Amino acid sequence: MSKRDKTNFPLLDHLDSIVEDLRNLVSSAVSGEDVEAVHDARVATRRLKAATVLVDEIVSSRYSKPFNRVGKCLRRQLGPLRDLDVMLEHLSEIKTPRHQAAIQWLGVRFAEKRREAVQCAADNAPPVRMLARLGSWWGLRHEIQDSPDSIDDLLRQSVHLQLDAFVEQADDLIGPRRNDPHQLRIAGKSLRYTLEMAREHGIKLQASVVSLFKRMQSALGLWHDYVVLAERILRESVECDLALHDPHLQSELLNVAQLYLKKSDTQLKKMAALWKTRGESLAQTIRQAFPLTQHLDEPEPVPEEEPAPAPEPKSAPAA
Repeated sequence: MSKRDKTNFPLLDHLDSIVEDLRNLVSSAVSGEDVEAVHDARVATRRLKAATVLVDEIVSSRYSKPFNRVGKCLRRQLGPLRDLDVMLEHLSEIKTPRHQAAIQWLGVRFAEKRREAVQCAADNAPPVRMLARLGSWWGLRHEIQDSPDSIDDLLRQSVHLQLDAFVEQADDLIGPRRNDPHQLRIAGKSLRYTLEMAREHGIKLQASVVSLFKRMQSALGLWHDYVVLAERILRESVECDLALHDPHLQSELLNVAQLYLKKSDTQLKKMAALWKTRGESLAQTIRQAFPLTQHLDEPEPVPEEEPAPAPEPKSAPAA
């Protein structure tokens, strides 16, 4: 469907445009020739996954499963490639002269790993096959198109459930338990994609709320980037037995890994501070923008009947 062929179903138009964008991105993403295409293709598959989760109860698995499989395949094959692109980008940000030997060694290693990831993606997710499988969208699309009146309630319910999960994880981040930040990041991504669909459906949020949520997501995203990079540095040094062959370089790599761990901790503290000071108002504003309504098929609550007053005792007849 051309982007100009609009329907009276804005969310469906939005999903059509994501599928079309993904089709245009697949070849350059799988080939690794365009760093932004790799990123954009993965984000497109995540947005489409969020959409299929949203409409799960109004579509059949006959159409949703094949469509989900192609998205999962692309994410799996493009994931290592995207991780390496992000790591190479963060390595280029370090300009300190004493770290340059370690940065250069890592750059060479990551560039080689990237070439391997590109070949793996080409072997396991060839563009021709991926484009053919994306055709499964049309059956799924037809089922979504048949249920436009269900979307509003599905969005509202989904936002509340996902917001509850995000709030629980974020509260633990600043509480004594210090819950898993990775789960918080996943919950935040899920909520973000659902809020995006709600916006396309016509449910608007204040710009300040969107901006604040993006700041929280950015802090969590950078935390994840730096943690993954620190772990990868250690893994590469172990894989090469670097401590045996070049102890000095091994020491430098440990210093760089420690640097990224400190940077990750800074981002996590930034997220915690934002949530501590503004999290409650953020959650409240989102909930108010998505008031839950009673389903038409649910009976109205029956008010409790007041007990009938006790009969007054009959007075004795006058003498």
